[in-house]
Amino acid sequence: MTRINGKDAAQAAQDQVSAGLDHAREAATQAGPLAKKAGTTAAQGVREARAWTAPRVRGARDWAAPRVEQGVRGARAWTAPRVEQAAHSLQENVAPKVSGLMEAAAHRIEPGATAAKRRIWPRLMAGFAVLAAAAGAITAIAKRRRAAQPPDDVMTDEDASQDAAAETEIAADQEADAVMAETGSNGRNSRH
Repeated sequence: MTRINGKDAAQAAQDQVSAGLDHAREAATQAGPLAKKAGTTAAQGVREARAWTAPRVRGARDWAAPRVEQGVRGARAWTAPRVEQAAHSLQENVAPKVSGLMEAAAHRIEPGATAAKRRIWPRLMAGFAVLAAAAGAITAIAKRRRAAQPPDDVMTDEDASQDAAAETEIAADQEADAVMAETGSNGRNSRH
């Protein structure tokens, strides 16, 4: 067994470090062009994906537009008779009851010989009944008018398909920009 003195051990360690550094330099020299090629390939892939996606989005819009329109028409056709039935039900059931309550309240409110002897609570209750009946009638009329008007905030098929196409194009542009920003102008990843 031979002994190694301190100088020999330091020299051996320095030689190993130097050899490791040489290997690292060689690997870095080879990695540069590969990284540049990978960045260019990724950017090209994003452009190809955008070119492939755009006509399919337009095709999907053309396919979906008549189906959405058909669905809206179907929903309106289903809803219309039910709203009409509700209106008839209000007219036949609720309106006569409200009318009867209002008539009874009018008879109670009507001044007469016994009106001075009545207490105030029945009069107040009649007044509240008249107010409630009027509010119910106004609400029924407003609902009927609102049901007859088409909603203003419904997005048309064309608006929906344009929004979808614009979002797809924006997402593809952002992804391409992100890839280009990561690779930089010399093809190296700017994060490392």
